[in-house]
Amino acid sequence: MNNSLIQSEEKEDSRLSFLQEQQGEITRLIESINRVEASEDWQKLKELLLDGIVEKLERQLKDEAKKDEVSLPKLYRLQGQIEWAKRFSNFKKLSDEKRLELINLKKLINEYNPRDGAL
Repeated sequence: MNNSLIQSEEKEDSRLSFLQEQQGEITRLIESINRVEASEDWQKLKELLLDGIVEKLERQLKDEAKKDEVSLPKLYRLQGQIEWAKRFSNFKKLSDEKRLELINLKKLINEYNPRDGAL
């Protein structure tokens, strides 16, 4: 028996197992995000803390960029905070991004483990 075939099959099995594990994690993450987004507490927190944060950070970024002596670390920090705020203040968008990730993962799994038995 050719040992390289055994190693190849083991690699494929471990890769498939890893992808299936990732699929489960992403599915649980999407479910959790959706439950949190639907909660009344999240809506209140978002209203009190996060609504308007992106605009506030963008305004700070513009103000810093207009200064005669620009602080690059501060500009980079503000840019990072803006990206973070855009991503995590809108759970619907985050959930949609994770759904796309899940779809792509399912495609990969189907490549490793086709349902029709063809390889």
